[in-house]
Amino acid sequence: MLKVEKVSSHVVRPLRHKVLRPNLPLEASIMPTDDQHDSGHFMVKKSGNILCVASIYYESFEAMPVKRATRLRGMATEAAEIGKGYGTMVLNGVIQYLKMETDTEILWCNARVTAFGFYEKMGFTIVGKEFAIPNLGPHKTGYFKL
Repeated sequence: MLKVEKVSSHVVRPLRHKVLRPNLPLEASIMPTDDQHDSGHFMVKKSGNILCVASIYYESFEAMPVKRATRLRGMATEAAEIGKGYGTMVLNGVIQYLKMETDTEILWCNARVTAFGFYEKMGFTIVGKEFAIPNLGPHKTGYFKL
């Protein structure tokens, strides 16, 4: 049976780089807050292969000031595994972790426009306008109330 595992940052970086930043150096996949004590990294793997990853960091959410907000970053699924439910598993695992282990009120992210159908299906609300991130393309911001 597959399960979501909490792991260290170096475990999620190879898939994060491969899917989200393949045309940039590997260092571009290292987030400044990857190794802070309150950051978290999650994955689903099958037969030793990592299928999907996501990371979370405590970071305020300007669009909706709350006591505690957490940012979702670096969510990536192996291309051949998209549409098989692994992203849903990882995101649900992150949400359960935040509900049970933290006092986070809002989970938010900047996501590629191409991925926002997934986030909307998962209950995220889109706020603001589309914007471009250099070398990564168009994005939108969304949030999920815990």
